[in-house]
Amino acid sequence: MEMIERLVSRTDTAYQLWLAEVTDDFAADTTGLSVFCRESLLERNTTYEVGEWLADHLMIGQEGDRGYFLRCAGDGGPVFSADLGALGSVDLEVVAPAFEVWLRSGFVLPSEPEPDMPLIADVYIDKMPVDGVALLMRARKLLGADWRVTELRKMLAAQPFLAARSAQPWRLRGKLKSAPDLRQHLFYAADDGLEAVWATGSPEIR
Repeated sequence: MEMIERLVSRTDTAYQLWLAEVTDDFAADTTGLSVFCRESLLERNTTYEVGEWLADHLMIGQEGDRGYFLRCAGDGGPVFSADLGALGSVDLEVVAPAFEVWLRSGFVLPSEPEPDMPLIADVYIDKMPVDGVALLMRARKLLGADWRVTELRKMLAAQPFLAARSAQPWRLRGKLKSAPDLRQHLFYAADDGLEAVWATGSPEIR
C-alpha cells in the first residue's frame, strides 16, 4: 500500500481530493465503468501488475477489459486508457485532458465506432504453424487467456479451436493494430462459418 500511496501523492490535486471523499467505487450503470476508491487501488493495480508494465502510472478505474490510468509525475496530465491484456505493448489512449474534466463529465467514456461485425461472437484461432508455440503464446496474452503452456502444442494440432467464448471481435480488431503477426490467425464465428477478425482493408496504424 505504501507504493500506491506514493503514486497517489504524485497525481493531480483534483484526483486526490476526489479520492479522499469517496468510500466506495463509483459505478456507472450504463457503461460498466468502475472508478476505484482508495481501498480498491492496491488490489486492482496488483492484479494487473500495472507497476511492471506501466511504470509511474496508477490504474484508477476499469471497464471490462480496459483500464483507466493517471501518470504519476506530479504535474497532472490526461486520463489514459489501455487494453488490460496488452499493457506495455500498445499506446495509451487519451480519455480526458485531466481528471477534473473527466469528473465534471460524469466519467463519460469516448463513444465507440459502429462495428461492421457482431458485437459479441466466439473467437477462434486457425492457420498457425503446428510448431508456432511462441506465436500462440502471444495470442494467449492478447486474448487474456489462461491456457496451460503444456497444452499449447495440442491446441495447435487441433486448429481451428475456440479461443474466446462470447468475445468482442470489433475490440479485438483494435488490438491487432499492434500485433500484425496475429492478424491472419484470429477469426470469429459468423452465420456462414469463420470470418477473419482482421479483414482485408482493416485500418492500419496511422
